[in-house]
Amino acid sequence: MRYPMRRTGLVLASVVALTASACGSADQGTRTAAEGYPMTVRNCGRDVTIEKRPEKLYVIGGEAGTLVHAAGGTDRIGTFSPLAGEPLGDAEEALKQRTQAPIKSSKDISREAIIAASPDLVVTYGLNEFGPEDLAEAGIPTLVISGYCGGFGAGQSDVTDPLGELFSDVETLGKVLGTGEQATRAAAGLRDRVEAVREKARQTPPANRETAAVFVATSDSPLGAYGRRSMVHQQLEGVGLSNVFEGTDERYFEPNTESLVSSAPKRLIALYEPGDIDEKSVREALTGRSELATIPAIAEGRVLVLDFYYSGHGTLAVDGIERLAEQLGG
Repeated sequence: MRYPMRRTGLVLASVVALTASACGSADQGTRTAAEGYPMTVRNCGRDVTIEKRPEKLYVIGGEAGTLVHAAGGTDRIGTFSPLAGEPLGDAEEALKQRTQAPIKSSKDISREAIIAASPDLVVTYGLNEFGPEDLAEAGIPTLVISGYCGGFGAGQSDVTDPLGELFSDVETLGKVLGTGEQATRAAAGLRDRVEAVREKARQTPPANRETAAVFVATSDSPLGAYGRRSMVHQQLEGVGLSNVFEGTDERYFEPNTESLVSSAPKRLIALYEPGDIDEKSVREALTGRSELATIPAIAEGRVLVLDFYYSGHGTLAVDGIERLAEQLGG
């Protein structure tokens, strides 16, 4: 049987509840301040303010996923949207445990879908029909992978040190997520792995250093190539090779046949997406083109093949430099 409560009891209960709420808010504010929030970090030329420790991330792209994983934030991912078929390296099993929303490209991500998921932080390789400012209007901060500052299309890039910025991204995510110690250790481990490859290349420099990195989309498509703003440019340097297109101040471009032939690379690194073409077809696409037959790399059979995703701006780039070193050693 329910009994009516006296008015004075209601007032007293309200006062107690308000006091408890105020104390709770004050305690939460104290904890947040003690943890270093709100904090502001610099990302792609803009200041991004994180009001409190992020607990529900929306992560777009496998590269972003591997960086968050390295930084120790996998358990905070509320929604993970990798590209379909994208490899994730040693982060794969952990990332598979998060709620999945695979995409074919950034065009598959909508502002509305992100807002509906109510994340407190978005980490992405890029956005398409909208930008970070659109999410900021909804109170959602966004961090873009540094390697894609300036955009992720052909010719679009502000990056000058892709590997260095990869390590910095891990450390920045650690700072933002409050997992700084783990992130610092992870970044140091990645640096050590790259340095081990560089040291081996210094001790045993490869012959025929002049190299072109090209992208083969299909067996009869035009070839793309990579300039000095690309990750593969630094990967080539790391294994002791030199990029014949290092004078091109872009990430990616499409050279004409004459410029590719006249650059006379003694090696070719052929990048490809496994879902579109296989390794055998990649090699045939290069060796079967009569107009490329005079290129020393093709004439003398020095063509290496690398999965495109291992030249991106996530932690798989470190796996990629190790894979190139292994192929050169083999």
